[in-house]
Amino acid sequence: MAATPSGSDPCYNYTTLDEYWRDILQNQYQYYGHNDSAVEWSGWYRLYLNGKSAQMSEWCVSYIGCGGDVGLNLNGSHPSLEDGVVTREVFGSYMDSYQCGGYRSAPIQVKACPGDYYVYKLVKPDLSIYKPSYCAVAFQNISSDPCYNYESFDRPWRANNESGEIICDDSFSWNGWYRLFYFGMDIRMPETCASSYSCNAFLSLSLNGSHPQIEDGVVIREVQTGASMRGSCEYKSKPIRVKACPGNYYVYELVNPHFWCPGYCTGKKKHFPTF
Repeated sequence: MAATPSGSDPCYNYTTLDEYWRDILQNQYQYYGHNDSAVEWSGWYRLYLNGKSAQMSEWCVSYIGCGGDVGLNLNGSHPSLEDGVVTREVFGSYMDSYQCGGYRSAPIQVKACPGDYYVYKLVKPDLSIYKPSYCAVAFQNISSDPCYNYESFDRPWRANNESGEIICDDSFSWNGWYRLFYFGMDIRMPETCASSYSCNAFLSLSLNGSHPQIEDGVVIREVQTGASMRGSCEYKSKPIRVKACPGNYYVYELVNPHFWCPGYCTGKKKHFPTF
């Protein structure tokens, strides 16, 4: 940890925290043995991952920890600049379980800062939680508008169970932004739970939430899936970024899921943008 120059505003008076194992976007099935209850937290912190500015996770990811036994994430969204210092609840999820938010830790203070980063007044997690760790996530900077810099992705069998290859997106080399098509027509990811095998994948991935509007810009959305014998999407995969574009279509920054043989679904043929 390295201290920054002194000052009263926590945006300029924080300690940097750069520990790779806090990243939920990496495949972290293994347990690293870290315990944030043993840390003497003092003051405000800014998060980095491998030198890149990061933020606390707003999402639970099933079966993935972030260095400890129970991963801690914000229960809600980050504040905006005009909000000033806010208090946010912190929830914890056991890395060996699909259940998200099974623990509640001590709340923390958060502030959005000029320069597009956040600072956190981290505190000792609730001592009833076994080896907790604060989770972080970092996304690559967007150098150009993804509405005009994407890869076209036309895989009709992702929209239904028409004959096609079995999808295993955990082994696919995702790289950047994608625009989804169905036989040349625009289509989008489903916003509700997709049943297993509904898009030629054992675990069907869908958005847990609505698509953005054009004025929202780039947003982050949680990705969900469910086991074949369950009727709901209880598992959470890695979040992705989504943007609504002029011309009534969406682009998605797809990433490698961490479950065995999952697949991003593209909804049904009637799922077209309406904005």
